Amino acid sequence: MLRLLLGLGLWLISASALAQPRIAIIIDDLGYSSGRGQAITDLPAAVTCAVIPFSPHGRRLAERAVRNGKEVIVHMPMAAQRSIRLDRGGLRLGMQEQELLDSVRQALRQVPQARGLNNHMGSALTEQSEPMGWLMEELKAHQLFFVDSRTSGRSVAQRMASRTGLANAGRDIFLDNERDLVRINEQFNRLLRLARQRGHAIAIGHPYPETIHYLQQVLPLLDEAGIQVVPVSQLLTTPAVTTATTGNGDHAGS
Repeated sequence: MLRLLLGLGLWLISASALAQPRIAIIIDDLGYSSGRGQAITDLPAAVTCAVIPFSPHGRRLAERAVRNGKEVIVHMPMAAQRSIRLDRGGLRLGMQEQELLDSVRQALRQVPQARGLNNHMGSALTEQSEPMGWLMEELKAHQLFFVDSRTSGRSVAQRMASRTGLANAGRDIFLDNERDLVRINEQFNRLLRLARQRGHAIAIGHPYPETIHYLQQVLPLLDEAGIQVVPVSQLLTTPAVTTATTGNGDHAGS
């Protein structure tokens, strides 16, 4: 059944392909499960590995990801709208500038392989212009990029990145809000349709067994479907300082 779904979805989308669209797949929440994390770093495509700083297996998984040719970013915990406990070193509401910057710098030291950063949760903090401005200036100083996971429809994070002149992007599709192979397949085909329409698209998934199994099956089929999987750094916008962009969508668990 899964094989049928994969083949049907890819055939329908590839039938009218004229150019090779590009997709980036970010896998969040790496660092707490060694086995699932290794499965992600071993996937047969250039998925981007988002590692939670201070997680028990984060350092080793980041090193393994780089050895396997994967791009690594910091998956920075940030305050959510709901009362969800922040991971160690997370960015809280009400932090003063120096405290926030110290936390960001400590996180970056935990994952020295990182080329950028995206938010873990953050549906509350990413709505706050001032701390997001501090964050983007710090990332720019380190020559890193930012990807807005878009966990809030009111996020200003990507707009602040653009104001700062920081290379940035925003998530288009969540693959696995529903941990079901059929629903993951539907979301993946939405990703491919969007990439066909505009040339590129960005998805976020998680190291769930269902997601791992799905990607292990589908990624080897993408060359035949005319789809290129690239590191997310290849899909960034580097704006002029005065340029502004906005995000949309809601998700509190990324």
